[in-house]
Amino acid sequence: MMGIVRKRKILYARISSNTRRDDLVNQVKYLQEQVKDYDQVITDVGSGLNAKRKGFLKLLRMILNNEVSKVAIAYSDRLVRFGFEIVEEVCKARNCELVVLNNEDETPEQELIEDLISILVSFGGKLYGMRSHKYEKVKECVEEIKA
Repeated sequence: MMGIVRKRKILYARISSNTRRDDLVNQVKYLQEQVKDYDQVITDVGSGLNAKRKGFLKLLRMILNNEVSKVAIAYSDRLVRFGFEIVEEVCKARNCELVVLNNEDETPEQELIEDLISILVSFGGKLYGMRSHKYEKVKECVEEIKA
């Protein structure tokens, strides 16, 4: 006879690159301060456009296997840059609560600019290589656009 498996409460944090390790530590700390009752912390280092992140795939598998009752994230873009609504629906279908702690309302224009910047930086990195001089120029141009 199978025993009852207790569903876990997960905190998920992501940063886009190793140069932002301090941000990851701060993000996890913030999540732990806001959500006192949790079982596990899952972290990722990688682009929110990359759906093959190790931690993200682990979390998704756990949700699909009905192992998770709650996922808490700081911002929706920490989980995925695009397709958040799809992940939200998967969670609903598996009776998993998805909690976004900082649900800042951006204007449609702000949201579009952030999405375009994410795409530019991601594809610039792929096109030119993450350490190349041209990639750094792409990042500089994007930062100028943001300002």
